[in-house]
Amino acid sequence: MIKFFRKIRQNFFTPDKALGYLKYGIGEIILVVIGILIAIQLNEWNQHRLERKQYTVVLRNLQEEFNRTKALLAEITARYVNSIQANNLLMQMIASEDESLSELRIDTLIAKCTMQPPFFPLQPTLAELMNSGNIKSLPNDQLKRKLYDWESTIKWFHFDYDLYINFNNFQFQPYLNTRWSWKNIDIADGSKHVQTRSKLTSAPLKMIHDLEFENLVDQNLFHANRLHHRLEGVDIMIAKLLDELDAELH
Repeated sequence: MIKFFRKIRQNFFTPDKALGYLKYGIGEIILVVIGILIAIQLNEWNQHRLERKQYTVVLRNLQEEFNRTKALLAEITARYVNSIQANNLLMQMIASEDESLSELRIDTLIAKCTMQPPFFPLQPTLAELMNSGNIKSLPNDQLKRKLYDWESTIKWFHFDYDLYINFNNFQFQPYLNTRWSWKNIDIADGSKHVQTRSKLTSAPLKMIHDLEFENLVDQNLFHANRLHHRLEGVDIMIAKLLDELDAELH
């Protein structure tokens, strides 16, 4: 029996056959390794494709948001232009001796000169990127810098707007409260809720000869011009961002 097993071992485990088995085993290992590497490469490629697809969705959402913001900005800017024009016309009326000066005209100009609206663009995609910190993972460094610059530009507008609101709430409006009729201003502004003019005004044209009124209109004009200038900067930033987003998508 022992001789039988020795004979089998001699037949199956000769040096040539052992070398052949070794080569075969190494070949199998190499094939397995190659298969694993190919699988890893395919997984990475697929992951990259999914990330690029997701990135493209983010870019298109940003593009849509900034286009909407651009439309909103045009509307808001037009109102600031009207406010600046109204402030300038009021300044020209200061100290006028024209007895035929229309109260309704003054009502209309006051309504327009206080028409300085806030600017709060709706940008959920950008807000999510900022709040989550995912903006740091954007592959385009120029786009990241422009988005950070955009946030800074908007914050500066809000800073100046808060200064205007403070002036309007604590100086301009309190002055008008005791010297002019908001009811008449509302009518001049096209309000449908008020039908008849106030009967409580006393010497209404006296206000345009008041130095304090001139100073308040001048300050209001200053705020309107400064905010309009901020909006011009916002418009420039939107143009740069849309150009960058368009280049990245193509």
